[in-house]
Amino acid sequence: MRVDYQKRLMPVIRYLEKHFNEPLNLPEVAALANLSPYHFHRTFKAVQGETLADFIRRLRLEAAADELFKNKQPVLNIALEFGFSSSQSLAKAFQQHFGVTPTAFRDCEDYKAFSELTRNSKIGHTLRKIGNEAEVTDSYTGSDTSTWSETMEKQHFERCKLAYVRVTGPYGQGYEEASGRLYQWAGMNGLAGNTCIFIYHDNPEITPNEKCRTDICLMVPDETDVPAGIELQEFPGGEYAVMRQNITDFSQYPKAWDDLMGKVIEMGIESDDRPCFELYHSFDMQTHHADVSFCTAIK
Repeated sequence: MRVDYQKRLMPVIRYLEKHFNEPLNLPEVAALANLSPYHFHRTFKAVQGETLADFIRRLRLEAAADELFKNKQPVLNIALEFGFSSSQSLAKAFQQHFGVTPTAFRDCEDYKAFSELTRNSKIGHTLRKIGNEAEVTDSYTGSDTSTWSETMEKQHFERCKLAYVRVTGPYGQGYEEASGRLYQWAGMNGLAGNTCIFIYHDNPEITPNEKCRTDICLMVPDETDVPAGIELQEFPGGEYAVMRQNITDFSQYPKAWDDLMGKVIEMGIESDDRPCFELYHSFDMQTHHADVSFCTAIK
C-alpha cells in the first residue's frame, strides 16, 4: 500500500506551528507521524525540503521578527524569548535568514520605512503573511508504485554473518585504521575479496557526533572465527531500497542518502527500522573514488 508521507507529517507540522518555542520531545513528535526517530529526520527533510532543526529555527525567527516589528522590544529580550542564547546569536541568524539586522528592522517607525528596508530582503514577505497558517511544502510528486525508478531498485538481501570493526565517532572519520585492521585479517584468511558494507546505527540529527556508531563489515561464512579486535554479528537481510552511485568526493555521500530517501518518499514506500548501510562494489584508496550502493530498509 502506498504511504502518503505528506499526509502522515501533517499532524507534526500543525503541532510544531503551535509548539515551536517549547522543548522538543522527538519520540513523541515522530509518533505523531507513525515514524521511528531513526527515520523521522530524513523523512521530514525529504517531504518538507528543510531539516527539522531548520524548520523550527525558521518558525522562531519569523515569530521573533513579528514581535520586534509590533512591540519594539529590546533585541536581547526577543532573543531570550525565542530560544537564542544572546542578542548576538539572534542577530547572526536573523541577518542570515532575512538579510537585515533585527535592530534595523525593529527601528522602522512606519510602513514606508518598513517597505524601503524590506524591498530587497525576505522579511517583507514573511511579515506580510504572519497570521496566516503556514502551508505544508508539497515537495514530492505522485508516482506509480508498481514501478521503480531507473536509479533506484528494490533488492532482497539474504541473512549472513558479518565480521566487523566498530568505529564510534563522527560519520566518515576514523575509518582507515579500522578498515586496515579488518582487511589485514581478511587477507590472511582469503576473505579480502568478500562483500564490504558499512552499517550506520545512529541518526546524527539525534545522536551526538562523537557517539555515532559505524560497523565496517565483511560478509563471511557462518563458521568464521575472528581474533580479538574483530567481532561477529548477524546481518538479518530483508528488503531494501537501493540506489547505486559513483562517488568522487566525500561531500557526495550525504546527497546520495538524501536522493535515496527522496525517492522512497516520492514513491510512498514504507520504511523499516533496520539500520541503513552502504555496499561497496569498489573503492580506490588513492583517489577515494567509490562505486557504492546506498541501501535503506523497507517493508
